[in-house]
Amino acid sequence: MKRDNIPNLVGIGLLAVAFTIAAIRVFTRPASDIDEDGRIVLRFAHWQLESGLRDALDDLSREYETLHPHVRVEQVPVPIRTYTQWVKTRLVGENATDIIQLPRAIDDESLARFFTPLTSEVEQPNPYNRDTDLADLPWRETFIDGLAGTFSYRPTLLEYYGIPMSMFTVRIYYNRDLWRSLLGDVPPPATYEDFRALCAEAQTAAARVGLDFVPLAGSSDNGPILISRFMGSQTQRLAHDISASHTLRTTAADINISYLRGGWSIDTPALTDAFSLAREVSLLMQPGYEQLRHEDATFYFTQGRALMVTSGSWDAPVFRSLCHFELGVFEIPLPDTGHPRYGANLFGPASEADSSTGMAFAVTRQSPHRAQALDFLRFLTSRPGNTAFSRRSGWLPSVVGVEPRSDLIPFLPRIDGHLAGFGLNFGAGSSTSLVVGRNSNILMGASGSVEKFQRALAPDLGPAFRDDLARASRSNLANLARQDVLFGGRLALARHTPGDPGHADRLDALTESQNQQESLRAWIDYELGRASEN
Repeated sequence: MKRDNIPNLVGIGLLAVAFTIAAIRVFTRPASDIDEDGRIVLRFAHWQLESGLRDALDDLSREYETLHPHVRVEQVPVPIRTYTQWVKTRLVGENATDIIQLPRAIDDESLARFFTPLTSEVEQPNPYNRDTDLADLPWRETFIDGLAGTFSYRPTLLEYYGIPMSMFTVRIYYNRDLWRSLLGDVPPPATYEDFRALCAEAQTAAARVGLDFVPLAGSSDNGPILISRFMGSQTQRLAHDISASHTLRTTAADINISYLRGGWSIDTPALTDAFSLAREVSLLMQPGYEQLRHEDATFYFTQGRALMVTSGSWDAPVFRSLCHFELGVFEIPLPDTGHPRYGANLFGPASEADSSTGMAFAVTRQSPHRAQALDFLRFLTSRPGNTAFSRRSGWLPSVVGVEPRSDLIPFLPRIDGHLAGFGLNFGAGSSTSLVVGRNSNILMGASGSVEKFQRALAPDLGPAFRDDLARASRSNLANLARQDVLFGGRLALARHTPGDPGHADRLDALTESQNQQESLRAWIDYELGRASEN
């Protein structure tokens, strides 16, 4: 044997040993997940690494263990940057945790394949709500939004999957100490004009003392949220006018098809005003904010280099723990109907009554302890459990009747008002988002302009809308094929047991869903065919 081959053989041998050990560990892993004390090990994964949140979940886990000594609960926090990949790998590898916080972009196919539908369970009362006025209500009705959010209910699948822990609103946080030093006792702005004047005054005062400063800390995460809120005020009337179904909720199909039919264009006055407003707001943030991450904006704000930052109620505990200054919060000051330019495009203040719940946990199909996992979710989202979670985490509750902490009052949703219009994503189709993202620096950059952005966007917007509509049609076809099997089974059950109202109700719901999806797909296909002929 040549001496030069020895290192190679040693390397191959070590690799073989490592592979053997890994294989043994995988195949000898206890299928029942029972610890050495004979207790069930229940694991739940999430990406929420915010300050105080893990402690709140850990405290509730210990309380659940006290009620159920045969169970040990472990939480598995995973950084958000790798969370989606981690979840996919675990699910495909069949070694996922019992409970998983649903990723932001999870699709219907993954939900149907890997997670347990909870539709029948959420119609039953939550036993942990005994001795409260929620005791006899279906579990679904104990949530603020009735589990209507996309993280909980999927209308195309007609199933409930996610059980939410909190609800979220977006606010502007500000540095009270820096505010006083630059602006004195000026109160938070109530109107957009007040907001603009305040930012200009703060910039002037900062320049006078030589402070490295921006009015608003921005990033690729919070910048688009703020800009979409402002743009949504300007597309409020437009969204109402182009809604084909007039269901008070303009869909991506409404927006895209109306464009293809000539109902609006990139030069429509309301949209031009929306772009102008977006540009004005973007220039209040640091240059190049679109390339920065969420933590960069947080660093700007906590280090006193920005007077304000936009973020959701989920960041309140983070800022409270990191900021060495007094923290203030106010609602985003959108233009009102009295604004000389922007007022004509809106009906009135934007309501947050449609705010849905989030941080939704789902039970995996591969969990060996599904019943116990479901029971743990019932415990977490009972009124006592959600009250403890909200108070310890500093997050808004998701359950009806839970009184939030006093410092969470500014985050409670505005109930009165009108629905907002659409933002810069025009319905959030992937092709459209790509086109907008590729050109957004023209709108937001210091050397750009609204006119340049409109000229750059115009040639690609129609094809992007057509791509997204075609993709929606294909997705609908796949959902219809899945539901055909369910429909056939429900039809057979309804005929076999004609006196059972449960089967009949379910069949009615499936029929309605099928008809809605088929009509939507027919509409999309018709409009795509019509657009290709023109």
